[in-house]
Amino acid sequence: MIITIDGSAGTGKSTVAKMLAQRIGFSYFDTGALYRAFAYLLLDRGISLDDEEAISKAIDLFDFSIKEDLSEKRYILNGSDITNEIRSREVTSLSSAIAKEKRVRDFLKSFQIEYGISHNAVFEGRDTGSVIFPDADLKIFLVADSSVRAKRRHLELEEKFPDTKILSIKELQKEMKNRDIADQNREIAPLIKPKGAKKIDTSNLTIDEVIGKIINLIPRSKPSVKLKPCFLTKEKLPLLYRLVLGLTYLASTFLYRTKVYGLEHFCKGPAIIAPNHISYLDPPIVAAACPEEVSFLARKTLFRSLFGKFISHLNAYPVTGAASDIKVIKYVCNLLAEGKKVILFPEGERSYDNKLGELKSGIAMLVTKSKSAIIPTYIYGNHEIWPRGKKKPKLFGNASVVFGSPLFYKDYEHLNKKEAQIKILEDLERSILALRKWFESGAVGNVP
Repeated sequence: MIITIDGSAGTGKSTVAKMLAQRIGFSYFDTGALYRAFAYLLLDRGISLDDEEAISKAIDLFDFSIKEDLSEKRYILNGSDITNEIRSREVTSLSSAIAKEKRVRDFLKSFQIEYGISHNAVFEGRDTGSVIFPDADLKIFLVADSSVRAKRRHLELEEKFPDTKILSIKELQKEMKNRDIADQNREIAPLIKPKGAKKIDTSNLTIDEVIGKIINLIPRSKPSVKLKPCFLTKEKLPLLYRLVLGLTYLASTFLYRTKVYGLEHFCKGPAIIAPNHISYLDPPIVAAACPEEVSFLARKTLFRSLFGKFISHLNAYPVTGAASDIKVIKYVCNLLAEGKKVILFPEGERSYDNKLGELKSGIAMLVTKSKSAIIPTYIYGNHEIWPRGKKKPKLFGNASVVFGSPLFYKDYEHLNKKEAQIKILEDLERSILALRKWFESGAVGNVP
């Protein structure tokens, strides 16, 4: 999902975009920082906008990236951190002039589009909704009184450059008005209210009030719709599996009103489904949520109970060791070699506090050994329905299963085995936490 926030300087675009992205678990993209970075490159190299040949060379030299540093964006140009440098008055002035250069705009536009393709993101600038992403899921246009904007910019400059003499509020107001006129009247991508954008006047609103208004406008993601539950398909299934899965599906639907998100991420072929583990209910509810037959492992001692006999008909296989044990690895690899999907809980045991515990190395070993995909999965609600330590579940509740973007072995095969396993665990943990944040933030946008 892409959200664009456009408007003049001082309307609160940057602050609103940053905080909104953080609140809903999206990436934040400051389009102005991209233009400022290119302006900084020209100033640093002493390149004039009139020198077409030098501008072309500058485009080839522009190696720009964005990094996270303690939840703050850091902007890197050719290996150097220029986050603070691009906020200088000289860079600001030149970046406005650069916005009129079609070659530069086309180059920087492609950078933004490429970023937007792979992220749920909030884009902030002056033409993100009108030119860069005219089909964005939500477009916002911020406005504010010029005197309010000038005061905000003055305060921002005082905080960032306490030892530097800055313009007065009146001078900043005049400068902003001149820039507005230039931006609104330029031939290429003028500053306008994008078609279909929601206009918000921030003059007398707090940041939280602006963000609240925007969040209320965001379309929520809907649960995935399965044409047919797995037990009703024509796929050949063991009779008892089909029967028990059908009962599980009905119970999860009517007793626990289970919602399923991200079925589009359920890749074809063998794969490990890797959810957080919070309850005895996790295996059957995830199995019922899957659009095809799955298998999973369970401790051998569990099969002594009535619940164990129940899950044994859901393709549950008893094991005595951890996922890193040779027998277990061999057993799971055989299932994957047969093209099956296997549910494995990377934490190894249920959580007491509903928090994601340390992921065990066994699941990463299985991925590198079997060369299979792994589907990060987040389970919500089961902890309240049947928490660890309770002998039986509640009769009613609310549960959800969220399937995230698969991690494919091919993306790690260039690393040595140890490095690959470490990276797989890191990416899996990050993915499950991202799914949790996405869900708890209101299930806004596409499933990560």
